[in-house]
Amino acid sequence: MKRLVFLGLFLMLAMAACDTTTHEARRMVRRAEQLAYTLPDSAVRLIDSVLRMPASFSERERTDMVLLQAEALFGDRGNEISPVMDDEFFDDRPFLTTSPELEHAAAFYAGKKQYDKAVHAALYSGVVQQHYNEKEAAMRSFKEAEQYGKLAGDSLSVAQAEYRMGKMLYDDYMEEEAIALFNSADTLFGYHFAERALVQNMKAVAYIVLEQFDIAELCLKKSLAYAEQSLSLKVKRKALNNYAVYYRLEGNYDQAINCLKQIADESNLTNTEETLLYLNMGKSYASLGVTDSAAVYYQYIKEFLNSDNMKDDTKFSAYGALSQFAENQCDIYSAFQYHKMHEDLMSKIQSQHEKKSVFRIQQQYDYESLQNEMNRKLIRKQRFVTVLGILTIIGLAVLAVSQIRLAKVQKQEAETKANLFHFMQQNKELAKKNEEQKQNQIILTQKHKESEQAFEDLLKEKERLEQTSAEYGEELSLELRKEQSIMLRLHLFLQNQGDEELL
Repeated sequence: MKRLVFLGLFLMLAMAACDTTTHEARRMVRRAEQLAYTLPDSAVRLIDSVLRMPASFSERERTDMVLLQAEALFGDRGNEISPVMDDEFFDDRPFLTTSPELEHAAAFYAGKKQYDKAVHAALYSGVVQQHYNEKEAAMRSFKEAEQYGKLAGDSLSVAQAEYRMGKMLYDDYMEEEAIALFNSADTLFGYHFAERALVQNMKAVAYIVLEQFDIAELCLKKSLAYAEQSLSLKVKRKALNNYAVYYRLEGNYDQAINCLKQIADESNLTNTEETLLYLNMGKSYASLGVTDSAAVYYQYIKEFLNSDNMKDDTKFSAYGALSQFAENQCDIYSAFQYHKMHEDLMSKIQSQHEKKSVFRIQQQYDYESLQNEMNRKLIRKQRFVTVLGILTIIGLAVLAVSQIRLAKVQKQEAETKANLFHFMQQNKELAKKNEEQKQNQIILTQKHKESEQAFEDLLKEKERLEQTSAEYGEELSLELRKEQSIMLRLHLFLQNQGDEELL
């Protein structure tokens, strides 16, 4: 019996030990939740590790983890610009990707009527899809974010989704449709002035392409005003840079240079921002005809082109500008070299886009393969746990049956002992009663004998009394007769007192 008890305990401990991986994974998820705001990169890595662990999670838990990872990546952390609105967010993380389950998270939350989470899941999924040039999927995600945001009353997320959709339409040369979305987003952003500055900036760019320069200037003024209100230097530089482009296209090169000098006065420019600044300064001075100044700024650009922090898109623009400037200076050899670098870089950029797409597909495939492998491991583990559980149940059932049988046997033994004890008590009582009856019988016999003797004595006494009574009767009769005679004589005397003879 004890062996069965120990076996059951061992099996229960074994089943508990099998789930230590899940407990550890949940502990890591709780830690990631704590780090999501202060150390988002660490939270992202923790969630990525958890998603690769052979842990048993429900669909709800996995979806919450995926959304937590996306929130750590794209959530607002008090930056000048939200990552969702920042075009330069992916500059230092070109191959950043999230769990493929993020694409299904929005539908999951929408099915649970949790639209506040659904809008974020759709929005973040669209950002990643847009980065990997999955235009149809990205547009669909942003439309879902717009829909869920309206249901949740989240105007900020709706505005961000519409801004993203507007940029996609602008990239596809659909400027008027893009402007309509920018107008809607601008209204919804409300007091988020940095975001409104970006929206007005993009509207200005779209109107410049449409050659509606008056409206473009108005949008640029609003963008610069909103940037001043937001105290965001990054947004302000974007507005000033496009203001310089506007002035240059208008032929107002002095104003263009003045805008660019305002940017140059700042000291915290990145390599990319400095390169764009020098590029626009060079173009402005070249258009103005001041080739010496233009050559100085183009020389600065050459020094930055070898920097590893330089974006390929910026290099692409720089090589194009250098090629054009060299051609204008009749430096055909340099113009040819820069043009060749320009084309090579274009091929490199296209190759990088293909690599990103391949990387995205490979990541999804690896993740799905990992998930399939984890599912197989989980199935094997669940089978083991199931078999272990069945054996435990069988063992406990056998133990329970044996305990029940033992209890029944013990109960029967106890009942038998109780019956035997009761029988022995009754036997003792009967023996005692028999002994008492024997004593009583002896006593009764003695009393009977005494009664018979007494009866005989009574008979003798009766006979004696009868004899005495007879004798006494005779004597009494005699005395009565004597008394009667005397009384009679007295009566006669009393009635005949004068009769002396009779007297």
